[in-house]
Amino acid sequence: MENDKPMTFEQLNQGYGYVLYRKHFNQPISGTLEVKGLRDYATVYVNDEKIGELNRYFKKYTIDVDIPFNSTLEILVENMGRINYGSEIIHNTKGIISPVKINDMEIAGGWQMIRIPMDKAPDFSKMNEADVYNNNESTAKSLIGKPVLYKGTFSLSKIGDTFIDMENWGKGIIFINGKNIGRYWHVGPQQTLYIPGVWLNKGENEIIIFEQLNDKPQTEVKTTKVPVLTRLKLN
Repeated sequence: MENDKPMTFEQLNQGYGYVLYRKHFNQPISGTLEVKGLRDYATVYVNDEKIGELNRYFKKYTIDVDIPFNSTLEILVENMGRINYGSEIIHNTKGIISPVKINDMEIAGGWQMIRIPMDKAPDFSKMNEADVYNNNESTAKSLIGKPVLYKGTFSLSKIGDTFIDMENWGKGIIFINGKNIGRYWHVGPQQTLYIPGVWLNKGENEIIIFEQLNDKPQTEVKTTKVPVLTRLKLN
């Protein structure tokens, strides 16, 4: 979808998940990027390199950018949930709901919006083979700071309720056997997600993780019998 200005989730007919906002610059520009109408959380990239994060909760709406000649700015925005009470419920739009500015100048024209609803587990069979990377050290390093999908399998001899521990990961969503079991974020205080035993199989199981920060390559994930619900890590 293309438009002169960034479009909200509602304008894109999307209720949840993510939208990637992309803008190409023919001329260089640098200064303070401002997204006052951010709803709710964003990672910002220039030419595929992460330069920082914006966060509505902490009222962090600005970041310094240096966009070279013939370069692309990308803003991956996450809808972190909606209110379901009060008079503001009808004003609870998501995405980028105000002009994007650099040095107080509105950036308009040629915005692309790519919808990523994450309502279903990503289907790797529908992805271009060139876009799917096997796990190796050089590839892992090249993907640091970029949103990625991790896919793996594990085998069980017996099944039961458990909790997956995501304390060492960044921020994202987990699918177990095609079921969305929820979102995680390293800040906590909840560091684990519940996996009902009825969603697990004796034998082979599949896990897919959308890790949107990927500040460090991940090689393993573990479960625990006891949930971690009170570990707050703001830094």
